[in-house]
Amino acid sequence: MSDKTKVGLFGGIALSAIAVAVLYASNKPSINDITPKIKVHEKNIREPDKSMQGLIRVNPAHQLDMQAKYDEAFRQVQAYRARESSEYQWESLGPERVGGRTRTLVFHPQNPDILFTAGISGGIWKSVNAGESWQPVASELPSMAIGTLVFDPDDSERLFAGSGEGVYVGRGFTNSIGFAGDGIMTSEDGGETWYQLESTNNNVNFQYVNKLRFGAQGRLYAVTNTGIWVSDDKGEHWQLALDQSDVLGGCLELAVSPLSAEQDRVLASCGNFGEGGAVYLSQDSGQSWQPVIAGPNQGRTTLAFAPSDPSIVYALAAFNAQGDIPHALQGLYKSVDGGENWALVTGPQHPDIFGRYVLSNPNGLYCPDPEQSFIYGQGWFDNTLTIDPTDASVIWVGAVEVMRSEDGGQNWQQMSFYYGDADAPHVDHHGLYFHPEYDGVNETRLYNVNDGGIALTSNPFATGMSACSEEPAEIVWRSLNSGYNVTQFYHGDVSHDGSRLAGGAQDNGSWLYSPDAGWQDVGPGDGGYAFFIDEARMLVSSQNGSLFLRENGENRYLEKAEYESGLFIAPYAVDPNYPDRIWLGGQSLWRLDELSDGMFERASERFTEEYRRGITALVVKPGDSNTVVYAQTDGALKRLNNALSSDSTTTPQDISFSDTAYVRELHYSMHNSSDMYAVVSTFGEKHIWKSEDEGSSWRALDGEGEGAFPDLPAHTLVELREDPDTLFVGTDYGVYHTDDGGVSWQPFIHGLPNVAVYRMVLRRIEHVNYLYAFTYGRGVYRIALDVANQAPQWRQQPDALSVKPGEAISMELIELVVDRNGDNYFFSAPELPEGFELTDWGKLTGQFASAGEYPVHIEVSDGQLSQQLTLLFEVETSNDDSGGDSDGDSDGDSGSDSGGDSDGDSGSDSGGDSADNPDTPRPDGSSGMLAYLLGLLSVVCWQRRRSSRRAANTKSPLLQ
Repeated sequence: MSDKTKVGLFGGIALSAIAVAVLYASNKPSINDITPKIKVHEKNIREPDKSMQGLIRVNPAHQLDMQAKYDEAFRQVQAYRARESSEYQWESLGPERVGGRTRTLVFHPQNPDILFTAGISGGIWKSVNAGESWQPVASELPSMAIGTLVFDPDDSERLFAGSGEGVYVGRGFTNSIGFAGDGIMTSEDGGETWYQLESTNNNVNFQYVNKLRFGAQGRLYAVTNTGIWVSDDKGEHWQLALDQSDVLGGCLELAVSPLSAEQDRVLASCGNFGEGGAVYLSQDSGQSWQPVIAGPNQGRTTLAFAPSDPSIVYALAAFNAQGDIPHALQGLYKSVDGGENWALVTGPQHPDIFGRYVLSNPNGLYCPDPEQSFIYGQGWFDNTLTIDPTDASVIWVGAVEVMRSEDGGQNWQQMSFYYGDADAPHVDHHGLYFHPEYDGVNETRLYNVNDGGIALTSNPFATGMSACSEEPAEIVWRSLNSGYNVTQFYHGDVSHDGSRLAGGAQDNGSWLYSPDAGWQDVGPGDGGYAFFIDEARMLVSSQNGSLFLRENGENRYLEKAEYESGLFIAPYAVDPNYPDRIWLGGQSLWRLDELSDGMFERASERFTEEYRRGITALVVKPGDSNTVVYAQTDGALKRLNNALSSDSTTTPQDISFSDTAYVRELHYSMHNSSDMYAVVSTFGEKHIWKSEDEGSSWRALDGEGEGAFPDLPAHTLVELREDPDTLFVGTDYGVYHTDDGGVSWQPFIHGLPNVAVYRMVLRRIEHVNYLYAFTYGRGVYRIALDVANQAPQWRQQPDALSVKPGEAISMELIELVVDRNGDNYFFSAPELPEGFELTDWGKLTGQFASAGEYPVHIEVSDGQLSQQLTLLFEVETSNDDSGGDSDGDSDGDSGSDSGGDSDGDSGSDSGGDSADNPDTPRPDGSSGMLAYLLGLLSVVCWQRRRSSRRAANTKSPLLQ
């Protein structure tokens, strides 16, 4: 059994978001020739305080034009692409066959082997071999959230693409609210290049374009969050044909009858979560409408004409949020007169229990007593309907699984089995498309798009599985995701040597890349945060804060002492000081002291009991596990100073810099142990914050004026080891960077799509710095940074070292040397004084027999560059039997590391004065300057120790 089926509670929907639909009544269309000019109705104003993902980007107390912010950032990014060039380019690392949420697919009118599809946050893709492989054709759109595509019937080289995922608009609570779009894009050269229709740019009426359809005379219909819009000139101008701005979510579906001639016969459905849901009929190309289905608590309704008999049309309606079974089947309706009159075919009490489940998860069926089955609905999210082109009685429904009726809706079979351990198709279905030449005999292909990408069956007439039957299904599906890299990673990690990648993906589990096995599915449900612990162990997670330790190819669930809600994708951290200790963010902080045994226990008071609220980011201080800092959904930033002993009664210290900022990531600086960074995703806030006193005070690094960081959600931050002023930040539009500590910023996007970057990792591999980006819509990318390799050098040039003849010397040179690039380094010596030895990890031992000055030449190498360093020893007979250093410490009183430790040295030398005290014990009996240097060894950075211990050729512990 695969990981995806091992834990049943991880089944069902996994939803995510890149932007919130915040439409304010003051917003108006951005062009003057849209008639009528309307305001967005107050019911379409989202309530972001009721949505976790809404809080990620929107402060409920601030009204703002979010789309204008995105538009400004898009123009900046595109101007930079046109102006700047670079030999350093981002490169895609896959995964190449995982896919991601997809809502549309179209066939070329003259060549059905040419297909176009789109990831809901990954742009537009093209196949020239009937879907066997894919290539991206639109990676720099103002919105990558493409949910609908259509060919111009008058020009087979022209396509239109609608942006925005409007099924979320109006949802009362959610872990995500879908992708806000930015109008309609079009291509006039077969999909090679795209541009935005100016009439829809930054236009609140086209922020969610849910469907695009052409009528018989070339009229273009746009189904949006405010109603049905019609254009007679291919999108240059629009008229509002059906105003649904007072219906929560606007309109979602539209179907044009194949019998349309001079005037189009059009069916449209509007509504999803609230009141007012209905199906409307127009027989005059949208000039007038009449409601034809308006049942109680009617929600999202999909529509399909029967190609073999266009007078027959079906409507599949879900309940709205107030229905008897919210978002489950409200009714399957049939019309035999083109949509004027309707009859209920399948309802919530249908005799065939699978009929009741067509918009639910059939795995909730309890066969010993079917009437006791658990039915829940997902018809608001995954709800698609199509009719066999050769038989109007064969109905296909896509919801959690695919269902089929061969007798007009009386009896049903399940036709996909992802929760039955099938690899394809993935659950959560959004489209079913018969091949244009389908005849049921010579051409039998049926395409499917879903949360896992694209799938195909060539035997759609084969048997499925009836309710509670043990007879296996004969239908066969296979994935068509080759090259289709639209995977939405919430988080990810890279092994220290760069050979392995791990990430958690929206509704696609957790994935591990290794050179031997490629990409492997290693975790269930919606993948979340992922971390490598060491060469043998890693952590993966799934929705609702579920963590697994993966070791020897098996996952072990890490239990909590009791259930507690939190974010849908909950943050956690591996303790950098003791990697067997794990910290988890829920509605309180949780601590697991030993991975090998025990369970998570609360380590702080619970700050809320509201569903889907919790800790948004957390960090453990390197070198001090008692200090843990975390951020909360209420905007507060907290610090525990006794985290190793804290419990459910412990109240953390408040170190907040804002009451409304949503903190996505927290970091301690690698350059100074007192420095911290916080990354904020909320529009209207400063986004990059720094503290130089462990959070007691903060300042923003966004800059001002030209070159300032845009008002754009930021999610992740990476420091450059070689330069503390160089930072990289992942945003909703790729990566930005600064090399002056935040005074000025610019995009860092050559080769990177206009995609959200949720997590970045920096790794040093074979003397090259690589920056990795885990994107929410285009998988994983990597770029080599233009950073010169430097040879190892002294941290601080030591003065001559005073010792006595015969005095035993033992020095750990590794702590006196620094590699600014963070490379491991090794020691050698072409010639040493008699009686001296030097290990390759830098331990120098020996003694001098007689007085004099002795230079000792050491060579230190990172494997590519070498540096010769010299230690000067002054050996003289002392008249002071106390062994003290009468000359004092010439450079030990400052207590500071003026050399600037790029590995994260705190800069304080707590032991620096011990060499001046004759009563202070001296390591190995050494005296004078040597004693000072040995004292210095004890306070240099702990990171150097850890990275050195990871060196491949290390033969023994580096520090004793």
